Amino acid sequence: MTDPAVTAALLIRLAELVADLPAAEVAALAEGRARLAVVPVTAPPAGARPPAPRRPVAPVVDPDRAVAALAALSTRQDGTAYLAGWSGRDLRALAARLGLRGVAGIRKAELVERIVEATVGFRVNSTAIRQL
Repeated sequence: MTDPAVTAALLIRLAELVADLPAAEVAALAEGRARLAVVPVTAPPAGARPPAPRRPVAPVVDPDRAVAALAALSTRQDGTAYLAGWSGRDLRALAARLGLRGVAGIRKAELVERIVEATVGFRVNSTAIRQL
């Protein structure tokens, strides 16, 4: 059985991939006229020089896309894992998109917690209340 955190991370990556596709390709996937394939990464040939290390590039975060990704998650832990690598600046932009107030001076961990509670946590709590 697959670890739920791994499944959640995969779904987020798939959502990001599909979001970057042209509309015609997304429609073809939805209609079954196209499919995604898993292509294993191959090792370089023996004796080949490894590629020069690349300087990490900070991802450009789209708050609307992040809101959609958070909406797809089912646990607070998955939400926290999704936001763990984000910069404070990106987290504050997401908080502004969500309408959260008073986040200017708080620590990153608390900011992640507030965002997760406003999104995944709110939905989980609402579901639990409806089941009563």
